[in-house]
Amino acid sequence: MSLELKNKKLIRLIFILTITPLLAAIIFFWARDSIWNIWDYKVLDLAYKQAVEHGYGPELSDKILYLAINDSTYKYFGKNILDRADMARVNEAISRLDIRALAYDIIFARPSSSESDMRFESSIRQLGSVYLPIGFDYSEEMKPFKWESGAAYERFRSYLNKPVEEGISSPYYADWALMQTDDLSLAAFSSGHISPLIDSDGIYRHMIMLLKVDDLYFPAISLSMFLNYAGVPFEKVIVRWGKEIVIPSIQGSKLDQDVIIPIDNKGVAFIPFGQVWDRDFEKMGLQTLLELAKDEDLQGNLREYYEEKFVFIGDISIGISDLGQTPLEKDVPLMIMHTAMLNGLLTNTFYKEMPFAHGIILMTILCVLLGVSALSKRSWVLYCTGVIILGGIAGLTWFQFIRFSLLPVATLTGGFLFVFFSLIIGIGMAVSKERSFIRDTFSRYVPKKVVSHLLENPSLLKLGGEERVASVLFSDIAGFTTISENMSPSELVNLLNEYLTEMTGIILGEGGIIDKYQGDAIMAEFGVPIHAANNADMAVRAGLRMQRRLKELRQDWSGRNLPELRCRVGINTGMMIVGNMGSNQFSDYTVIGDAVNLASRLEGANKRYNTNLMVSESTHENLTPGMFKTRLLDVIKVKGKNRAVKVFEVYGETSDTPDENQDPYYETYHRAFELYLARKFSSARDAFVNALSMRPGDPAAMGMVERIDVINSDELPPDWDGSIALTSK
Repeated sequence: MSLELKNKKLIRLIFILTITPLLAAIIFFWARDSIWNIWDYKVLDLAYKQAVEHGYGPELSDKILYLAINDSTYKYFGKNILDRADMARVNEAISRLDIRALAYDIIFARPSSSESDMRFESSIRQLGSVYLPIGFDYSEEMKPFKWESGAAYERFRSYLNKPVEEGISSPYYADWALMQTDDLSLAAFSSGHISPLIDSDGIYRHMIMLLKVDDLYFPAISLSMFLNYAGVPFEKVIVRWGKEIVIPSIQGSKLDQDVIIPIDNKGVAFIPFGQVWDRDFEKMGLQTLLELAKDEDLQGNLREYYEEKFVFIGDISIGISDLGQTPLEKDVPLMIMHTAMLNGLLTNTFYKEMPFAHGIILMTILCVLLGVSALSKRSWVLYCTGVIILGGIAGLTWFQFIRFSLLPVATLTGGFLFVFFSLIIGIGMAVSKERSFIRDTFSRYVPKKVVSHLLENPSLLKLGGEERVASVLFSDIAGFTTISENMSPSELVNLLNEYLTEMTGIILGEGGIIDKYQGDAIMAEFGVPIHAANNADMAVRAGLRMQRRLKELRQDWSGRNLPELRCRVGINTGMMIVGNMGSNQFSDYTVIGDAVNLASRLEGANKRYNTNLMVSESTHENLTPGMFKTRLLDVIKVKGKNRAVKVFEVYGETSDTPDENQDPYYETYHRAFELYLARKFSSARDAFVNALSMRPGDPAAMGMVERIDVINSDELPPDWDGSIALTSK
């Protein structure tokens, strides 16, 4: 089944309406240097919750657990603030459990009592693999770091290094730090930053994996812990800015394959939260650990529980806990960001945000599909395609999400809807303008059913010109100049308006269109702008009805002492150029060509033969056989044409009541002319004389008798066409 397309003008407009808003959207995103916005993440939060709830979230490692400072911990110690000596007891208990590493989500920035500090420092050294974090103020602008004196800053300097870099970077710059005390900094095994990055809507979705400090970099605490665990030096890490951080599986490391963290050009990664707080990793209160550590019978079970685990200690008590909102839940301890990121590193599971180029390509494909659907003549194709694509975006978003690939769903939807509504509004305005043009151009001169059909199918109206077979009718009032000289202008206008109104109604009633009025003359077409196979029948029937109506009107005009108007009609059928023609300032829907000119000549030729309705040979051939009464009138050469054409008079329909006074004459004349064309001139002359006896003084028969009298058959060429020295205007 072929798909009907809109007309060429609308196709060009659709191309513009598709490409222009698409380019505008691309330029807008290019200026922002991102296809992502906060609404993309808000929509993805909904998918995130559903994915985790139905088991499509990141895999949870069994190597991570929380050692929590909760309300029961403070009650256990009987204190509002835990002493560092109490924390030392915890470290001493953990040191016997063979853990992989211990990370504090706490910054001990100020000294306490010297005895407690010394015991806490000693327990850290005893435990060995303790990570004490650093907090930073940072900025997107390049700023020098504010170095201070002290062992903590010297130790911090030793952590800084430079990975292998590729691409153009725009990292966050650290300009100030909140350090651990000097003694604790020296006692710690390593460090990493815990500076949070909050999205504009107040939700924690991203983490800065690398902070730049002057010319070097400092990793997030989760990355620092994983690199030490994997045995991969920081300087071996490959950072492809705007794409990924690659932790290579170098010789001697514990990695079987490269671990890849997708990042943007700022070194920011999407945090792969595996579950809500209550269901992600095992949790134990400090007081529980201390109580279990007292029981010698439970040491084996306790060691098995903690062995080779990454332990995070943080305060989650009411009123003290550092709470925030993640995509999965509200008011959750922010320590979950670091455990989620470490879990992603251990399982090599991260969410990858769609790159800029891929997003633009996908948006372009969707908009082009929409533009192609808009080419269809049927509006529902565009709307259905729009709905399908919107559903496809939603489906693709979910499909990609559960495969850890993030689509900027709001951006794609917004860009798509921008193009969609541009098409709807633009096409609507163009169609409305086109419909107004059709209505204004044709409503007064075209049958209502034709106008309605054109409004529903504007593509049938080929503006600009096309070749079409149609029938053209010209009519003119006989002796109009004389009539106009004997009437006042107002009387003439009233009579002419009455005449034109009646004739126009007949033409429109037969499916024709009024091309133009030229004084008392009418030009009309049949078979345009909507094709009609029986256009010749329509035109001839209209011409006959015009003559009949004039006969009725003459009786009325006679009673009002008005001139009894008569009109002559010429009709030709043939190939002509049809379209909207003119200038930029004014144009008209009309027809031009030799076929049109011949129809005009035939209208004038009626005067010579005293006939009312003359049609060309081509019109006669296109009439439905047996529908009309016709006679072969003559073979003539009209002005501007070298080839002679047969012309016929139409004097009625076969369904009309036979006329004993007229029909025998027409039949006799028709037979006489056929004898004439057969060069049986003597018999033809007798027949024409017989016709004259039926209609004395008939110009057509008299002219033929005179023509035969001057013919010398010996001088006629073999290809004689029947015309002798006869011309018509």
